[in-house]
Amino acid sequence: MIKFFRKIRFDLMEKNKTGKYFKYAVGEIVLVVIGILIALSINNFNNSRQERKIEQEYLLSLQTEFEINLTRINNSIKENKERVNAVDDMLTLFDNNVRDTISDKAISNIMYSVFSGEAVYNPSNGVLTDIISSGNLNLIQNKKLRQRLASFESKLEFLKLVENAVKSMKSELKSQLNKNGSIRKVLIDRGLNFDHKSISDSVNNKVIFSLTEFENSLLDYYLTIKAENGPRAFGGIKEEIEQILIDLDLEIKK
Repeated sequence: MIKFFRKIRFDLMEKNKTGKYFKYAVGEIVLVVIGILIALSINNFNNSRQERKIEQEYLLSLQTEFEINLTRINNSIKENKERVNAVDDMLTLFDNNVRDTISDKAISNIMYSVFSGEAVYNPSNGVLTDIISSGNLNLIQNKKLRQRLASFESKLEFLKLVENAVKSMKSELKSQLNKNGSIRKVLIDRGLNFDHKSISDSVNNKVIFSLTEFENSLLDYYLTIKAENGPRAFGGIKEEIEQILIDLDLEIKK
């Protein structure tokens, strides 16, 4: 094709038809530009199609990841509610009329429920972290979804601060229990057998429920873990995950 156009150019020059030559040259340039534009358009189309394919793969992977996250946050909320109920039961022991009607074993069970384990949320965020760190978040076309994904990790950072505050309060409670009560007594009442006697075998954990300092610390802990299920902590993360899953589902079905 190029040789064909070149032959026409030479024929026009040899016949001294300068005007027609320039018109033809302009036409040839226009054709070349059109050809380039078509090539670019095809290339852009292929790139766009490839990007949409990658986007769909990301969306599906994120959907799986956030479904896992929803299950985990629901478990955290459930565990935290159980902890709140246990502390609520423990707070009743500061009432002499209640404490005197409950056996040592029942008190130990309540204490064990409060002091064992933590309601901690451990998110699955490998896919999201990879997308953000690779700079491919912009491949997700939905602006609101993109913004939610970009801000999700910062919400987790705030939750971590709340969890650390809860751990600190619980550590203070354990410290007071160590000073004024008997962990050994709790464990024995829970069925753990020791081979040797101890000086703490005669300690009665009911004594700790006559201490105002312990009650105050327990109340601080209670109010904090109760708020932890609210919109600024576990509850807020749950709502955010649910909204992200809704947005992901809509984008995947497009």
